[in-house]
Amino acid sequence: MPNFLKSFLLLATAGLTVCAQAQTTNAPDITKQPTLYVVPYAHLDTQWRWEFPQSISEYLLKTMRVNFYYIDKYPHYVFNWSGSNRYRLMKEYYPADYERIKHYVAQGNWFPTGSSVEEGDVNLPSAESLFRQVLYGNTYFRKDFGKASAEYMLPDCFGFPASLPTILAHAGVKGFSTQKLSSGWQPAPLGAELLR
Repeated sequence: MPNFLKSFLLLATAGLTVCAQAQTTNAPDITKQPTLYVVPYAHLDTQWRWEFPQSISEYLLKTMRVNFYYIDKYPHYVFNWSGSNRYRLMKEYYPADYERIKHYVAQGNWFPTGSSVEEGDVNLPSAESLFRQVLYGNTYFRKDFGKASAEYMLPDCFGFPASLPTILAHAGVKGFSTQKLSSGWQPAPLGAELLR
């Protein structure tokens, strides 16, 4: 493992340890102390390798219950989860837990996010298909939670069409979140910028 990666992991681990120890029941006063806000998100890829029954009985349930625990334990804990289809599955298979989510959404601890039905591909589908993802996703969020998502979330997409910002803007989406701006990205060795 490269030294810069070891250093990063040590710093990240130390930072998480400090953050975990710093959890309080009081909101931090950001005018007096530096504050790092970290908003957890669970990426449940319902179209990937596992079968739908396993997604429903194991991953969906575990994601809900683990985050219920954190919300109850830490009053300022905030969780984002995308995809109206996941919420539809929760409502169908775990109605009591779904009511609990509605309560957490109302109090501001749980945010239905991402604007779409699923975190699908944006390269091959047509613009109309992307509009429908936002239309159906946010229609569901408005109906069940009284508010729509203002951002589009694609944490695991392999590239983006040049038309995506225009499509999302016309769909009323104001933000965009991802973690893969380039699927082939590799960090340059430290000092590489000096060689250019």
